[in-house]
Amino acid sequence: MDRPAIITFLSDFGTREHYVGAVKGSILTIHPEARIIDISHEVEAHDVTEGAFTLFCSYSCFPPESIHLCVVDPGVGSSRRGLIVQTTDRLFVAPDNGLLALVLQAEKIDRIVSIEAERYFRHPVSATFHARDVFGPVAAWVSRGEDLSSFGPEVSAYEPLALPRIQIRREGILEGVVLHIDRFGNLITNLRADEARKHFGEDCRPAAIEVAGTEIARFVETYSEDAGNGPFALLGSSGFYEIATRNSSSARLLKVDRGARVRLTFAAFRAKD
Repeated sequence: MDRPAIITFLSDFGTREHYVGAVKGSILTIHPEARIIDISHEVEAHDVTEGAFTLFCSYSCFPPESIHLCVVDPGVGSSRRGLIVQTTDRLFVAPDNGLLALVLQAEKIDRIVSIEAERYFRHPVSATFHARDVFGPVAAWVSRGEDLSSFGPEVSAYEPLALPRIQIRREGILEGVVLHIDRFGNLITNLRADEARKHFGEDCRPAAIEVAGTEIARFVETYSEDAGNGPFALLGSSGFYEIATRNSSSARLLKVDRGARVRLTFAAFRAKD
């Protein structure tokens, strides 16, 4: 590479403990010139869904050929696989537990490699810290240009994310769930504008969104333009529809937790066969 390799790092380790620093040390021992960029280490502990969402919202902001090291791993030490996934212009290193599912639904996968070659690990390998001893070193070797076939055999599938599937109703309705609640209390759904256009046409416009028995018919373009005190809906920066309340928490106001069912209705549509 003409420029230093970029390795992004996402985890649920927090910043109080030594974990993040230890993983970075294991990477730099192998590739001292690597640039390690933190995405977040404040994913809720063991929360694979939150990790998958955070990765999905951030990975495409980085240059092509970036390597994304992602470790939210409640099954560490178990029989779950470790994976290297190569897409058209990106690489991902992560446990095979659903953490990559949202990204890989959106990306064209070139190949998936099961991490098995122990010569690339840091030894001795701790049964409780594969981020330091397996995933970090593997990401470092990948960043040095090691052939992916050296790490293990190719596999054909990855673990899906345990979420209810989006339901597409021919009457112009998308049904899904609250996928994430951000620090502002915004309710971010798993319903995307591109999914709506795919099924209901390019000109489809949302008319109402319902959650926890409350129907919201106000759709705006920014958080600041709504002058009311109640919740409203908008299309967020990552392409998901969300429910927000100006200067307040929609999650608290509506008493909604992640996983709550949502229904998004479009005013005019033509469903495709």
